[in-house]
Amino acid sequence: MQSIGILTSQNVTISYELAGLQDRIFSFIIDYIALNLIAFLLGTVLNMFADNTVVYFVVYIPVTLFYSLISEILLNGRSLGKIALGLKVVKIDGITPSLSDYFVRWAFRVIDIVFSLGAVACMTISSSPKRQRIGDMIANTTVIKTNPKQNLTLADILNIRSLDNYTPQYPGIKSFTEQEMLLLKEVLDRYNRYDNKAHSDALHEAVYKVMHRLGMNKIPEDKIGFIKTLIKDYVALSR
Repeated sequence: MQSIGILTSQNVTISYELAGLQDRIFSFIIDYIALNLIAFLLGTVLNMFADNTVVYFVVYIPVTLFYSLISEILLNGRSLGKIALGLKVVKIDGITPSLSDYFVRWAFRVIDIVFSLGAVACMTISSSPKRQRIGDMIANTTVIKTNPKQNLTLADILNIRSLDNYTPQYPGIKSFTEQEMLLLKEVLDRYNRYDNKAHSDALHEAVYKVMHRLGMNKIPEDKIGFIKTLIKDYVALSR
């Protein structure tokens, strides 16, 4: 199960599960059925007033060509298939995709899906770390499952037994928000799972920012213990 961290407008990173190849294939199938149904209904109505040639050029070709582009623009990165499966197109950097991003994704469907019968899309989505087809790579987008990977509250995350007799060491932590504390927990978890320089630097940066907020001057020697203590303090103070 692969995931991606999306930075929100509040500068909080939330982890979302990336849509796998199977999810995207099923979404495509639903969209294919939907666009054919839409084209059939519109064509049936238009047939009352025009011949089949007019219906073909006015209904079938535009619906087939522009269904995915228009639906993602109007439905904020989703199509009927994506809505059905809880998927959404997002930018890797967390900002809202622009019209040009949706256009790039749509334009490269010719290579990813149409000419290769989906083979290129299947290969690139399966092999890329962020589950991207070529259109996604160029637009810097990917497709996620819309439910956050973590739906926890701070009362759950550390499985703390009892804080009835606990004396907080850093009372100022109460001014932090729950999202900020969840972010601290995520930084700590990633450091524990992936002990490399990038996550070590992230841990150090998180500790430094918290120290600054709390008015501390000395960096704690045990950074991991420091963050765990902050979380316990917050849980105790916010009860």
